[in-house]
This record gives sequence, C-alpha cells and structure tokens, in this order.
Amino acid sequence: MLPCTPRRLVIANHYVDYRKQWNGLLAECYRMGFDPYLSDCVIFIKRDRTQLRALLGDKLGLLLVARRFEAGKLPMPWLFDAEAAPRDVTVAELTLLLDGYAIDRQVRPWQPMEP
Repeated sequence: MLPCTPRRLVIANHYVDYRKQWNGLLAECYRMGFDPYLSDCVIFIKRDRTQLRALLGDKLGLLLVARRFEAGKLPMPWLFDAEAAPRDVTVAELTLLLDGYAIDRQVRPWQPMEP
C-alpha cells in the first residue's frame, strides 16, 4: 500500500484545515513532534470525515496519500480535540481506516463454542 515502510503511524486527533498544502501539513507534523523525513506517517482526517490524508517520506522526499470516501463518511465515534493530540495506530488499524471501517469498535475475544 505505502511505498516506504513507516517508522511510526499516528492520527492527528485535532482539526486541520484541509486547504493546507504540503508545507502546511508538514508544519503540523513538526508541531506535534513528528518528522515525515524520518519515516513518520501522520494521518489527517477531514472534519466532515469524508477524506483522509497521510503524509510520510524518506530521505528523498515527501509523499502525500489521499483517500476520498465517495459512498459516505468514516464511522468514527471520537471527536476532534482542540489541541494537537496524536494517537498511535497499527498497520491493521490503518488498513481498516483506509477501507472505511471504524477502528474504535470493541471486539469480543474469540472463545471456543461449548458443546
């Protein structure tokens, strides 16, 4: 999915103006303490939850990955914070998010069926 392996995956839990270009998103990453040039992947979600953008990079440059959900919105139960508050996610959670699924749902642990 991503052309380079990210060192850390985080979601920005605060509102980010989606009119920002590369440099604006890069400034948001630096403000939160992440460096995309060191393979940190920072994911930004639009306020109306219809788009997400991921900024990551390597020593050669930056990559901006965008996903627009045509059929609806991301089913995310959490609200945006007023201050910059990044949240760590796993690769599996990022895959679910890119496919349009919620990542905060509680799943019951597997238990064998009783006879």
